[in-house]
Formats: sequence, C-alpha cells, structure tokens
Amino acid sequence: MARLLGTIALAIALSTSLGAAQLAPADAGAFMGSWALMLDTPQGAFEQTLVLKDEGGKVIGEISNQMAPEVQKVTDVSKKDGDLVLKFAGNFQGNPFDAMITMTPDGTDKCKVTFDVNGGQFTMSGTGTKK
Repeated sequence: MARLLGTIALAIALSTSLGAAQLAPADAGAFMGSWALMLDTPQGAFEQTLVLKDEGGKVIGEISNQMAPEVQKVTDVSKKDGDLVLKFAGNFQGNPFDAMITMTPDGTDKCKVTFDVNGGQFTMSGTGTKK
C-alpha cells in the first residue's frame, strides 16, 4: 500500500501542468476554496488537499498530500456539464503520464471525485469535502 501511495504521490509531485484552460474564478463558483479529497485505492484511502484559487483572473489548483507535500500547481482547469476538471501531465521514473481529476457536485460543500491516470489505465474514485 505504501509503495502504491508513494508512487502516486511522487508522480503528482513530479508532474508539470499542461496548457492552461482559461476558466475564470466566477465560472468556478462554489468550487473555489480548499478541499479535502479522499480517494479509494486497492490499498486503502489516500487523502489529498486541493486548493482552487484565483491567479491573475484564472482558476488554478494546488494539490498536496502527506506523501509528497510539495505543492503541484495545475493550470488546466475547466468546467464540463457542471463538473470541474483539472488536467496535468508528468513523468515518473522516465514514464510520462497524463492525469485528470473530475469533481462532480454532490450536495452543499461536497463532491464526487474521479482521479484518472493515462485515460483509464488507473482510476481512483472518492469524495471531496470543502474545508
């Protein structure tokens, strides 16, 4: 479990963002702010912190977790059918990957979360709670 979570955390820490979408903070609405994302993995729960904030009139995300506390900046943030979608790319041990986090509203200050790596090669689901 620790190895898988460590791999995921390191992959996030080493990743670089893709081209930025131009989502304005007003368009992100209630998604703006700090979130605790709890993802279910085959080895157990994996928690991350996601902060969505305004940087120069555009929404950016900052992801961190206990395994890799260095903040990962995500600039490709968009909305699709009411969901917030964050995309970034990285390289882990010489292996490039693409990642996408989808947040689907689920009541007040809650959301369903899907974390997808390489177009479905590895997917984690979970929940998000606004802090």
